[in-house]
Amino acid sequence: MTNILFITGDEKEKGFLSRILGSGFFILTSDNEEEVESLATLADLIIVDFSSLKGRALSAVRRIKELDASAIILGVGKRIGKEIIQAAQERGLSEYVDMEKDISFLGKLARQKMKERVLVFGTKEGRLSQENSRSVLSMGEKGNSSPEEYRVLEEMAHFLVHGYNLKELVQFVLSFLHKMFRISRLCFVLKDRLKETYRVEACLGMSENIKKYVELSPERGLVKFLSKKGITVNRGDILRTDFETAYEVKQEMKAIRSDTVVPVSPRGELIGILGLGPKITGGEMSKREIEQIFLLGNQLGLAIQNLLFYKEMGCQKEYMEDVLEGAASGVISIGAGQRIVTYNSRAREILNLDGYLNLTGKDIRELPSPLGDILFETFTQGTSYKRKEVYVSALKRWLGVSTSQVKDSNGEVSGSMMVFTDITPVKRLQEEKEKTQKRDFLGQVAVRLSHELRNSLVPIKSLIELLPTRYSEREFQEKLFYAVTKEMGRMENLVERLVFFSQPLYLEKRAESLPTLISETVEKVKKQLSAEKEIKVSLGCKEENLQVYVDKKIMIEAFGHIISNSVEAMVGGVVEIDINCGDTDKLPKALLVATEEKSAPEEAGEYVKIEIRDEGRGLPEEATEDNIFDPFFTTKNRGIGLGLTISQSVIKEHGGSIVPLNETGKGMTMTVYLPRYRVPR
Repeated sequence: MTNILFITGDEKEKGFLSRILGSGFFILTSDNEEEVESLATLADLIIVDFSSLKGRALSAVRRIKELDASAIILGVGKRIGKEIIQAAQERGLSEYVDMEKDISFLGKLARQKMKERVLVFGTKEGRLSQENSRSVLSMGEKGNSSPEEYRVLEEMAHFLVHGYNLKELVQFVLSFLHKMFRISRLCFVLKDRLKETYRVEACLGMSENIKKYVELSPERGLVKFLSKKGITVNRGDILRTDFETAYEVKQEMKAIRSDTVVPVSPRGELIGILGLGPKITGGEMSKREIEQIFLLGNQLGLAIQNLLFYKEMGCQKEYMEDVLEGAASGVISIGAGQRIVTYNSRAREILNLDGYLNLTGKDIRELPSPLGDILFETFTQGTSYKRKEVYVSALKRWLGVSTSQVKDSNGEVSGSMMVFTDITPVKRLQEEKEKTQKRDFLGQVAVRLSHELRNSLVPIKSLIELLPTRYSEREFQEKLFYAVTKEMGRMENLVERLVFFSQPLYLEKRAESLPTLISETVEKVKKQLSAEKEIKVSLGCKEENLQVYVDKKIMIEAFGHIISNSVEAMVGGVVEIDINCGDTDKLPKALLVATEEKSAPEEAGEYVKIEIRDEGRGLPEEATEDNIFDPFFTTKNRGIGLGLTISQSVIKEHGGSIVPLNETGKGMTMTVYLPRYRVPR
């Protein structure tokens, strides 16, 4: 990356220049004389905008050459007179490019000038290397320091250990070096851990602008060299490396205005660079002095690492405190002494503990019951709760509570913590919703019940009205007896379903043969519906000894509703139903989430599958495979719509599931899964 100082009075021209030059150039822009003087030492190449600077362009060229006679200066502009260009060239301008004629040539020219500069640098350094074989000052040779000097260094080391904030610490070290070693210019370059680059943190004896404009990359030049070598470098020496690297190192040392650089690598990582200018006396620094500064740099590095560590820890602590304070939930943690260690304001607000200015150190018995007991249980027994609903009677509030143990760095339990939310408003909404649902449910019951009772009472009432005039007729008596018996049976069945639906299930399970269970269910359905239709059932079981652990009476009731629905779905006097039984693996994955699995003796690990298939019309448009199990949903003229609801409830209570498969116009298949029972061996 080539650093270019673009001296212009028009900031917009920077974008234009960037597009012309392309990648590989970092452009600094300024027209302030003081800034230009500071930035000129940082730049590899300087471009002067003659159009915007006008008369100041010549003085800018002259001043740059006074600061650095080797500086490469290019000029750009529009319609600039030849006499001005000639005057600028006399003052040190290398080339001028007319922006209206050959602006595209500027990028090529800039790259060419940089190659020439590196080549000249390599030639010069190669000649000097023959005169001086030592290129790098190593810390291998140690000089002797006086007791007084070491005493001062020990005091300095003590200061570094006890430290201040980072800026004060670094500035103090620079002042100390200035006073002790009489160095005219100093700077400290610190690694930016976010950007992974290195920037000037503090300086002494040079412009503060260096902090804004200098940024060293770890991928090239000085930082890369010091990270790899870990040695002190003097700009007056020759680097035993390739010309390009040597050039980059010298240019960056020039940018930080340093004759000597000292790596600060306390634990093997380059965290900073001490830049040292010339001595006030003009003399060179001795090996012993550089050794002392090297040792001091390592002490400084340790102090900086400690400061950054504590700063990071402090930031993390502040961040966690901000998170806790901003949380909508209450948070409380306790230590091994069963006393509160951490809490947030939301916890104090929810628990009505505003009377305590500080809860830290309070015994957990100060917390409203049963919260202290739950924290103690989690701490001592390791019981963790996830969104447990707890009613706190002292507050008349419902809380959603989650707890977990707190462990130290060694993995030992050191306490427990609780996160809780006030769910009282939610519970009230749930209660209101349940009340509304109950009212809606009772309304549906009333409508369905009145409809069914009216359907049964109408034929009975009609026949009773004819009773005085036709009682003596034998045919009338038989018709009356049949109608009354049928409708009374229908009403009795209606009442039984309502009672069955409204009461909890009490199961008396036994091992039952599945083929026998299905056969008995089919016979029961035939007796109930034989007067209306002729029922033909094809029953097939792959195994004769398939067994299930069920309440036989209740399961026959559940299968009966399913088979009855299949019979009633088909048109005609003769209906055929296929029932197939077989064993299968565990429930399909799609059902595992929705199925409430119940434990059976011997923990059944397999399932039986019962498929009940009819050839009816399938589900009508208003019915879906989900709502057919809803209470009071029916597509028939008669019935209250509780049959499939009861079937699903019974099957789920036995640890199984029922899956409908609808084929419109072709029929319906109901697949029932139940845990298989095997006789213990």
